Amino acid sequence: MDDYPMYGLLVGFSLWGTLWRLLFPLGFWHTFACRVGPTRGGTATQPYTREEEEKMAAILQERKEKKEAKKKALKEEQAAKLKKMEEEMAREKERLIREEEEKLKEVDEEEEGPPLRRSGQHSGRSIDEMEKKISEWVANLSLGEEEEVAMYIPKDEQEAAMKKCKQKKMF
Repeated sequence: MDDYPMYGLLVGFSLWGTLWRLLFPLGFWHTFACRVGPTRGGTATQPYTREEEEKMAAILQERKEKKEAKKKALKEEQAAKLKKMEEEMAREKERLIREEEEKLKEVDEEEEGPPLRRSGQHSGRSIDEMEKKISEWVANLSLGEEEEVAMYIPKDEQEAAMKKCKQKKMF
């Protein structure tokens, strides 16, 4: 520090602004900015008269009313948009429900009976042929169920069970 004699001044000046703002946070502008009466330039400033204050109050009231009217109009517009959107959503929901019901009806009609009977056409097949096909389907379904059960049992256990069955059949 002794090597730099100006260092003290540098620190002092850098801290002076901070100290000044700490001691006088508002500064001194209010001491000369709002004078009432004669000023140095010779012009005088006077406080507002009652009529001027009333005019200003009326102007401020009008501005406030306009602002409130704009806010109210915006709110009404938003409410109308929201109501319109809700109505559209309700209509869309009803349309989707109707479509789903139609699809379900179509599926139910397909499951109810063969399409040949509904259309009134006859393919020439006899009832016996139909019964044979139905019995084949039932047999295939029962085989499918056994295969499905076999899928849940591990192969090791299946092989062990098969060995036990073979040993029992031998004896």
